[in-house]
Amino acid sequence: MASTQRLLLQALLVGLGDAIHRNDESAADRYHRRLRMIARHFDTNPLISDALEHLLSASWLATKAAERFEADQQVLEHIQCVADLL
Repeated sequence: MASTQRLLLQALLVGLGDAIHRNDESAADRYHRRLRMIARHFDTNPLISDALEHLLSASWLATKAAERFEADQQVLEHIQCVADLL
């Protein structure tokens, strides 16, 4: 695995986390789409691939404002899980 892909993944994870903390849905959506695009590069690493799959399947953008905090926390936990594997 090229280290540049890991660095890019790390940067995208940080960006997504920051967007969630700022409650910036459009930025979070862009980071989410970019993470989807890079995820295929980690198919050979099942631990990272599975963690990314859990992160990308988290449907927090569609949640209501009242439920957003819990959904945000779940996504942030998934981000940390992926980051720990890098």
